[in-house]
Amino acid sequence: MKSLSIAAALLLCACSKAGEAPEISVTDAWARPTVAGQSATAAYLTIANSGAGEDRLLSIAVPAPAMAMIHETTNDQGIARMRPVEGGLAVAGRKTVTLAPGAAHVMIMGLQAPLKPGATFPLTLRFERSGERKVEARVLAPAER
Repeated sequence: MKSLSIAAALLLCACSKAGEAPEISVTDAWARPTVAGQSATAAYLTIANSGAGEDRLLSIAVPAPAMAMIHETTNDQGIARMRPVEGGLAVAGRKTVTLAPGAAHVMIMGLQAPLKPGATFPLTLRFERSGERKVEARVLAPAER
């Protein structure tokens, strides 16, 4: 009987944690423009989780044939290095994560045409618990950011 009580208590704890849902919103998506011959750029955005549960940004998609990856910039003895984020990007409950220049960002590669200021393009973000969120990223001139 005692083991049944312990199992029930553990099940209740597990259910309460699972019940803490993330509430994800994505705003302020923008990208840097490119010039002829440039096939890569970076995009930035803000992810807000107003729920109590944690989530994880697993991947980002852009229209084919381009591809997108979550990257982070680190500084090692004055040398900036960009690397893919392995395992996705954690978004804690009741927290905001900002992808920004010099930090975590979206690396977009394989562009077939230049991105001009004022243009927009879709981003599809896939979260572990919240599923997909679609946003439009606006291409901003350097003076706009």
